[in-house]
Amino acid sequence: MWMFLTLFIWLIANDQQFILANSLTKDLSIDSMISYITAIAPRDLAEHKIENERLIQEWQDWILGNVMGINYLNSLMVHASKQDFAFTIPSGYSVGYVQNKTSFRQTVSQLATETRNALSGAREDLNRVHTGLERVPEKLKTMVLLMKQAPLELLLMLFPDSFNDIEKLTNDSLVVLRKPEKSFEQVLNLLTEINHLLTTTQTDQMISLQVSDIKIQWTYLTQMIKELSERAEVTRNKFLLQFNYILERILDPKFPLTDDNRNFIIFLLLPALIEIDQTSDILGTITKVYTDMSFLYTDEELGSYGHLILLTKEEDRKRYLKQFQYGLLKQVIQIARLASERHSGFIRRDKNRKENYEKFLAETSPDDLMSLLG
Repeated sequence: MWMFLTLFIWLIANDQQFILANSLTKDLSIDSMISYITAIAPRDLAEHKIENERLIQEWQDWILGNVMGINYLNSLMVHASKQDFAFTIPSGYSVGYVQNKTSFRQTVSQLATETRNALSGAREDLNRVHTGLERVPEKLKTMVLLMKQAPLELLLMLFPDSFNDIEKLTNDSLVVLRKPEKSFEQVLNLLTEINHLLTTTQTDQMISLQVSDIKIQWTYLTQMIKELSERAEVTRNKFLLQFNYILERILDPKFPLTDDNRNFIIFLLLPALIEIDQTSDILGTITKVYTDMSFLYTDEELGSYGHLILLTKEEDRKRYLKQFQYGLLKQVIQIARLASERHSGFIRRDKNRKENYEKFLAETSPDDLMSLLG
C-alpha cells in the first residue's frame, strides 16, 4: 500500500495534480493503474514506519523514568539533609541553570521544585492530548465515509468542516505537547549542570551517583516527551498533505466526482489513513498511561516528601531511604503491568487496523453515515 501513498506525495511534490485527475477520468482497469503506479513509485518505503516503530517498542521503558526519577529525587533530598556545600566552579565555566552555586542543598530544593512543576504540568497537558486524540479516529472515519457515500452537496458542506476539526485537534495536541517538552528539557539541563559541577567538587560519592541516576531516568522521560511531540507533528503534516489535496479536488468544479473516482481516491488514501489512525492511537495510549500513572502514584510522591531536605535525625533518614528502596520495586512492577496491559490492547488493535478499516468501508451504509453525522 505504501507505493500508492508515495505516488500521491510524488504527484503533489512535482505539481502534477492534474495527471491524477485526468487518469481518474479514464476507463482504466485496476491492473493498468497498479502497473502505472508501480512503474514510477520508489521501492524503498521502510523509512516511513521506523520512528513509529521505535516509539511503540520503547515507550514502556521510557515511561518508568517518572516513578524511578521521583524515587531517586526523594533519596537525594534525604542525602542533602545531611550536609551542605558550595560547588567548585571550573575555570572558564559559566553557570547557566543552578541558581545558588554556594549551596548544594538549595540547588536540590530548586531541582525538586522544577521537577514537580514539570511533572504536574505534564500530567495536565498529556491528559488534554489524550482527550483530543480520542476524537481523531471517528472523525477520520466520518471523512472517508463522506468521500465514499455523501451526495456532492453534503460532501461540499461537511468535508471541509471535518478537515478543519481534525486540523484543530492535531494542532492543539502539538501545541500542548511542546509545553512539557520545554519544561522537561529545562530540568534535564539543570541535572546535567549539577552532574558536571559535582565532578569538580569534593563530596560524598553517593550524592554524585544519586544525581547521575536521576539524570538517566529523566533523560528517558524527556526522550519520550520529545518523541510524542515529533510523532504528533509528523501526523499533523501527513494529514494536511493528504487530505488538503483531496479537499482541493472536491472543491474543483472541473473534477468529476464519479463513483470510480471516489473509490480510487479512497484506495490511495487508505495507507495514510491507517498510519494516522495508528499514530493517534499510540499517542493516546501513552498519554493515558502517563496520566493514570500520575494519578495513582506520582501525585502522592510529589506532594508528600518536600520536607525530606529538612530532616535532622539520622534514624529518620535511614527510615525514609529504606522506605523508598522497598517501595520502588512495588511501584515499578505495578506501572510496568499497567503499561503492558495498555500496550497489549494497542497491539491487538493495530494487528486488525487495516482489516477493520476495509470492513468498515465495505459494510457501512448511507444510513449509517447519517447516523454517524448525528
